[in-house]
Amino acid sequence: MKAIRFAASAAAWLLPATAMAHPGLHPDDLAYDIAHALTEPDHLLTMTLSLAWGAMIVAAAYWFKPWRASSWRASSWR
Repeated sequence: MKAIRFAASAAAWLLPATAMAHPGLHPDDLAYDIAHALTEPDHLLTMTLSLAWGAMIVAAAYWFKPWRASSWRASSWR
């Protein structure tokens, strides 16, 4: 059991090192960074998924908002 916990802990600590998608030297340039983020498929996929997730959260908040006019009752305001 201790070996399994150690292996899981080691994997969790080493995972960020293996997730480096673009190893190597990159120029220290803002224009390169912006162009890279807007042209690489992995960045575009991540941005698309995060925008879709945000849109789902906003849609759910809009759908279930308690202050919708149709949910107000005239008797509660008197």
